[in-house]
Amino acid sequence: MSDSGPDCSHLHSLNGSDICAFVRNASSCDIDEGFINYTIFLYCTLSSVSIVVACIILLIWWLFLFCGLAITADDFFCPALAVISQSLKLSHNVAGVTFLAFGNGAPDIFSAIAAIGNADGGDAGLAIGALFGAGVFVTAVVAGAIAIIHPFTCMQRPFLRDVIFYLGATFWTFVCLWDKVIEQWEAIGFIVLYIVYVFVVIIGRYINQKLKAQARGNFLGRIEPSGLPLAVHPLKDVLENQILQSTGYDEDERTALIRPNTPRVIEHIGAIQSEIQYYKEDVEVTSLWQLFLSGINPINTEEWSGMRIYGKAYECFKSPLVLLLKLTIPIVDLEEDAEMPGLRNWNRPLNSLHIFTGPVFVMFATKLGFNTIGGSFPVLALVAIICAILSVIVFAATKTDKKPLFHTAYGYLGFLVAIVWIYSVANEIVNILQALGIVLSLSDAILGLTLLAWGNSIGDLISDMTMARQGYPRMGISACFGGPLFNLLLGLGIPFTIACVRKGEPFKLAVNMEEMVLAGGLGLSLIVSLVVVPLSGFKMSRLYGIGLIILYVVFLLVAVLTEVNVIPNTSL
Repeated sequence: MSDSGPDCSHLHSLNGSDICAFVRNASSCDIDEGFINYTIFLYCTLSSVSIVVACIILLIWWLFLFCGLAITADDFFCPALAVISQSLKLSHNVAGVTFLAFGNGAPDIFSAIAAIGNADGGDAGLAIGALFGAGVFVTAVVAGAIAIIHPFTCMQRPFLRDVIFYLGATFWTFVCLWDKVIEQWEAIGFIVLYIVYVFVVIIGRYINQKLKAQARGNFLGRIEPSGLPLAVHPLKDVLENQILQSTGYDEDERTALIRPNTPRVIEHIGAIQSEIQYYKEDVEVTSLWQLFLSGINPINTEEWSGMRIYGKAYECFKSPLVLLLKLTIPIVDLEEDAEMPGLRNWNRPLNSLHIFTGPVFVMFATKLGFNTIGGSFPVLALVAIICAILSVIVFAATKTDKKPLFHTAYGYLGFLVAIVWIYSVANEIVNILQALGIVLSLSDAILGLTLLAWGNSIGDLISDMTMARQGYPRMGISACFGGPLFNLLLGLGIPFTIACVRKGEPFKLAVNMEEMVLAGGLGLSLIVSLVVVPLSGFKMSRLYGIGLIILYVVFLLVAVLTEVNVIPNTSL
């Protein structure tokens, strides 16, 4: 959006057809970074209906895109990251704080990139409001809900590590806001701080595992009297049985595992071989067209009959986007499917098509395909021709019942296409919020704090509360601080670094009191947890949870009062 021309808020003083003409001619009303100019959509395309109805239609579209953002991240982006993590032979610990965190935080990060990329005159309030608003929501409401549902004692070292790093990142952001400028080295510093955090996690984990191994060795030494090795120790059978019981096997299966040459194991092997042979024979009689249709089916047919009416409605609501995602993003399933043993979701006709649809979508969505070669031949056409040839070659060179040697490469293709999908959808969401801000005369900061922050955080609320109900509150509380820390550091570091490089100069911020309230609210939430939790012996009690939720309500009230100028919202 440009600074030239009259301010877009002047449209509220107009009526009738004058509004549409004003929106078309005022550059300050342009929201053209995505595929739809939503101000023109509201005031011109839907001019025949009331603005209230037009906004409701836009909100339904916003909700649809938010569902798509979550689906893309969870069902397509994260599996691709798992494939990359496995192919690079990364440990679970390293993968958890890098690729897995990136998968969980992708919507927030790409929303921030889109918001800062669209920032007009340094107004990055939408990105800052979303990151700080989501941070306060997760560390206060979600963490408080976990403590209320399942009071517990948290792990001391990880809790202190995450809160201290998060508090440091918040203070760093506050300093940048106070200076009203982000230098390139400061933007890169956010990324460096996250790298330091990753190293601290890895080193701390290594030291902790060494100490546990040493303690375990001392324990085993105490239960081995007279120098008897554990293999012939009287407690060997007891220990062995306890280990196997923890796996969930029944007695016969445990016996088969301890003595692998038993007839039961041979029977299992024979059954598995029979299943594999049956699947091969079944594939041979199944047409490629049926296999393709099953691969792109957007409805979960296996669970459809057991769904309630709202579940079926949601399946139908999201199905158009799921269909497009399945047509463009390949999935490599690392878990062996009983119905498709060894194939890891290999679908010959669909995966062959992905060679064409994935790159062509990337060219279209990034608008790189609209560039021309020699001033006449579109890049999109060249990419389409090359990918069509490769798609035919892959189809001809592969088999239906056997995944190809290069199947893992589909994980990397899925990663690339999923990133473009997430960024494209996030960009549209940001544009919708900016249009709603124009209609309702709301600032980007308050939109980021509310609609964008809540939308990006609702998944955290549901998943973390579910873990708490199932008896894993420690996992949930770790995600409440580690996840938002990742989002803040990379959600500011990556887009501001890109912006500084693109501009060739520091990014100047248009800061008002509302952004400072957001930073102060997040800092206060973290300080409360950092003080109260250790003083209570690291016990997350219901009283602590209620206090956090009250803190969020107060924070939200102060932010709204600042927005409506009850608390003076002046530029700093």
